[in-house]
Amino acid sequence: MLLLFYDGPYLSKKLVNEIKERCRMPKNRDFLFKLISKKIADSDFSGYTFQYPPLFSWKEKEAGEKVHSAWRKKMAKNNKYLGLYVHIPFCKTRCTYCRYFSKKLDNNKELNDFLGFLKKEITFLSPYFKKQKIHTLYIGGGTPSILSESQLKVFFEFLYKNFDFAQCRQIVFEGNPDLLTLAKLKLLKKYKVNRLTIGVQSLDQNVIELANRFQTSGSFQRCIRDAKRVGIETINVDLMVGLPQQSGDSFLKTLEEVISFDPDMVHLHPFFPTNLTTFTKDNQKVSFQEIKKREKMSELGQLILKKSGYNENDFDASSKGSKDINFQLSDAIEHNSSFLGLGPGAVSHVAGKLRYANYNNLEAYSEALKKNKLPILAACSLKSREDMIYYVTSCLRYSKVDKQKFSEIFGKNIDEIFAKEIAYLLKRKKIENTAEFLLPNFKNLGEYTVFSKYFYDEKFIISLEEEFFNNQRFLKNEEADALFMDLI
Repeated sequence: MLLLFYDGPYLSKKLVNEIKERCRMPKNRDFLFKLISKKIADSDFSGYTFQYPPLFSWKEKEAGEKVHSAWRKKMAKNNKYLGLYVHIPFCKTRCTYCRYFSKKLDNNKELNDFLGFLKKEITFLSPYFKKQKIHTLYIGGGTPSILSESQLKVFFEFLYKNFDFAQCRQIVFEGNPDLLTLAKLKLLKKYKVNRLTIGVQSLDQNVIELANRFQTSGSFQRCIRDAKRVGIETINVDLMVGLPQQSGDSFLKTLEEVISFDPDMVHLHPFFPTNLTTFTKDNQKVSFQEIKKREKMSELGQLILKKSGYNENDFDASSKGSKDINFQLSDAIEHNSSFLGLGPGAVSHVAGKLRYANYNNLEAYSEALKKNKLPILAACSLKSREDMIYYVTSCLRYSKVDKQKFSEIFGKNIDEIFAKEIAYLLKRKKIENTAEFLLPNFKNLGEYTVFSKYFYDEKFIISLEEEFFNNQRFLKNEEADALFMDLI
């Protein structure tokens, strides 16, 4: 049984002390790392839940000057894999499963006002990037396709005016099939978008309606035909697995129809409702039986994809070829590259110097910019060890740790830096250690979330123990272990 945080009555002193002892065992900290995993999942609105240190621990406020200084110093030298992410937070409706920062669009003026503030944020930061080539551009949300044709033109023209995309390897755009009209797709092609993510989730209208999702019957089929017609190079389709009232037959029917349109990549996302989702906020829960059903559906889905010619990639999901992956994500992991996040709820990584997050609140975001301040919610200064931990844990999440690459990036020997951690995980048979690689040996993603945390810094772990247990608030939850062992 796992115990989760809540704001209810205190438990007995005896039970609290027992919990403390379980978490402070000198060798086995699995229990504590499950608690940390839960807190990460319930607080990280960015989607990058494997980042280190975790977003919930970023305590530095009023960090505008630190951000300016960090980018100024970082951009003084060439950055080969520099990424740019832009977050468009608006949607027609907020899906019940969504854990990212998004907001239902009230009116078009709200969207125009947002674009004005986004321009202001770009104006503040773009001067540091004048001599830099942007390697990847990712436009996510929310629903970026909610922008009108005229707004898309204004958006792209301003981006292209302020950043150098002459050698950009990949430009990604996320969209809802209902909002990706032929005219908009032609514009995306004009502005050199070469990877389109179509958020489909399901083709079962009953499942779609229960998820409070805006998507009409036939919109996906029309959208993917049009995207191919205009010549978008790579098309990725996102599907959810285990949504409420989604049967195995419903999921398989959706998957088979999607495959019949021959997209380049298909992502299967297990439904996992964190505290950030409206599903959980409405006091809905996932039963143990539903979790097991979701696991079986996911496994079967992956087998079908493999038989259909979709192979697993390092740092991404199943695709027809390695050219189809999200290079911004793979660069951030494989090369420990820096990326600049723009828009409310966006996160940034100035490698070796700083991580920070923008306000995940439109009012706070706009008010800061009105005062000519960067809209920073929180930041975390970095030393080289923090980025080493991030590198190892994120590589183990998606692939393996290349020891030579680690040495090239950090100038250190990984077997010396993490000797204790490697020895412990080897003993528990959770990794393999060869001359060239550290290889994961986790049974599932839930085990990754726990055992990767053995690389966390000891002082940081102790600080979390103190923070958690000073409050002495826990809740019994018999289903928590099952949830954690399949955590995303």
